Amino acid sequence: MTLSRRRLLTGTAGLLVAGVLTQVLPGNLAFAAPPLAAAVAPSASFRAISVTLTGLEQPDTLLAQRLYSWLHEHVPQLDSQLDTLSTLLQQQPAANGSTLLTLLSSQPKALNDLYQALVSGWYLGVVGPLPRPQCIAFENIVSYQRVRDWLLPPSYAPGQPNFWTQPPARRAHV
Repeated sequence: MTLSRRRLLTGTAGLLVAGVLTQVLPGNLAFAAPPLAAAVAPSASFRAISVTLTGLEQPDTLLAQRLYSWLHEHVPQLDSQLDTLSTLLQQQPAANGSTLLTLLSSQPKALNDLYQALVSGWYLGVVGPLPRPQCIAFENIVSYQRVRDWLLPPSYAPGQPNFWTQPPARRAHV
């Protein structure tokens, strides 16, 4: 295919129009918005309660930002509720599992919902009500961090493509 003068002029005009439009359009139309995680820095009470709930000395920073940003947007008076939940957990340090759920059921519904959102966000990477929950993380959730020495996240293959079609190099003795 030969390059005609008409094709050259049409292509040049198209590039020129695209360049002008990127300069003229407002920034929010021409470029992607910054991620929500950068909007709000997690509070000290959020970090403390996250350490308590996850059992990790240093929970994942990006997941913490995403979870806190989501909570900050959807939970009214978040910091005061976090303080209340933190106080409740400190008063009952041995409470876990069904004991903790029973204790939380006697508290206001907003506090119980906050606890459920925190646990769901850290361990499942999913927050929000059931009709349209929002995924905020996958590979860095606490559930995978706890077993990362033995298991990979479900979508990660432990070998090259089609590795399962070849017999193993050595047989496992069971």
